[in-house]
Amino acid sequence: MTWLVDSRSAEETRILGASLAPVLLPGDVLSLNGDLGAGKTCFVQGLAGALEVDGRVTSPTFTLVHEYNGRYPIVHLDVYRLNYFQEVLDLGFEELLDPGAILVVEWGEAVAPLLPNRYLEIELRRSDDYETAASDDEDLDEFRAVAFRARGPGWERKLDTMRVTAEALLDALSPDESSGERFTRVPDHVSRHRRLDLPDDSTGSQ
Repeated sequence: MTWLVDSRSAEETRILGASLAPVLLPGDVLSLNGDLGAGKTCFVQGLAGALEVDGRVTSPTFTLVHEYNGRYPIVHLDVYRLNYFQEVLDLGFEELLDPGAILVVEWGEAVAPLLPNRYLEIELRRSDDYETAASDDEDLDEFRAVAFRARGPGWERKLDTMRVTAEALLDALSPDESSGERFTRVPDHVSRHRRLDLPDDSTGSQ
């Protein structure tokens, strides 16, 4: 099942993250996907703020892993700079799948075979990546299409609750521009940008 919603600003992207936070529990895994600058870290900022994380939330692109303490521990992993599954395993990925923490993996599609059977996939794309209608006066540079895909049991119920919260918060942000329900159920589709490779031993490199 996939739900699609338009985000018209960075603040709305944070609201989507904040709306998901109340339904999350330790052991939940989120796979965040999308192009550079699409708003993945912005989404995590909203989620972390709603989970009472103090301090600045930034992308762990160079440090690879950030850990935050809030209502529940959050492990924020970014695999963008990694090329092989072994590099992810060397980070202690199995330990990062801590049942006592919420795991958020940016570029999670690249390591999909390592993810558990049950996780939530979130994909953020710029406006021209989806057939999304927007009025001429909207700033398309800020416009994002955000897809939520339930992978495994339990996520459909969580997404139903999240949608109700998100609709109310989005309406409250721009009450004069309320246009009814923002979420649309769409057919599942495969959209994969990148997968990490197994080491190529044919080159003879060590």
